[in-house]
Amino acid sequence: MVQIQQSLTAELQTKHGPVLGGIDLARALGYRSSAAMRQARHRGQIELALFTLPNRRGHYAMTTEVAQWLAMARIHRALPGAVVNEKEVPS
Repeated sequence: MVQIQQSLTAELQTKHGPVLGGIDLARALGYRSSAAMRQARHRGQIELALFTLPNRRGHYAMTTEVAQWLAMARIHRALPGAVVNEKEVPS
């Protein structure tokens, strides 16, 4: 997991800097739009610590935390028998 996280952190920080926000954050978390991420946030479906900045609109996340969350999601998804979505369970 450490190698995946370091790789993701380096790539995201090079492209976006230390803080992700707006459509870049939404896309990094796998949402198609900022509106989709906003709905997920209102429903409590985002497991990542989001924060606001003074005199700025929207919510933000630290790039390192996004990379860590993505790495953990990748590891969880790769485990044998891991079920992320009920539609993926064989009938």
